[in-house]
Amino acid sequence: MTGKWKGLLATLVALAALLAAGAALAASPIEGGSYAGSLIPPRDGVTVSFKVSANGKRVTGLSTSNIPLYCSGGGEPIPIHFKNATISSKGTFSSTGRYLILEGPKKGQVGANLKISGKFLKGRKERGTLTTSYVGFSNCSGISAYSTKA
Repeated sequence: MTGKWKGLLATLVALAALLAAGAALAASPIEGGSYAGSLIPPRDGVTVSFKVSANGKRVTGLSTSNIPLYCSGGGEPIPIHFKNATISSKGTFSSTGRYLILEGPKKGQVGANLKISGKFLKGRKERGTLTTSYVGFSNCSGISAYSTKA
């Protein structure tokens, strides 16, 4: 075998090993399990929690304890509740939520749209990202990683 083919073969073997390692990290959710955790790094005490259906196919009760704010400001915690989500065969899910303004002249209007995406891992863990997009205040929008455990 020539050096060119040996190099190609070594590259293919390394790529196969990386793909196998990625697949090894994925895992099935704990059926009927409850997961809880926080943003990484922790941000204003924002926690993420949800349950997995008894058959392991849906994420339910998905919520954050507060809406993340990526600019100056603050106030009372505003919990966000997300739509139920289907868990794919690869152990991933995605859902959306939104913050409706509670008072003032814009009461009832959307103040922020949120998207959460996660993946179940070995060791009863799950990890993902939370994206917050404030309407009219893009400087307060942001993305955070999060991690939960059953």
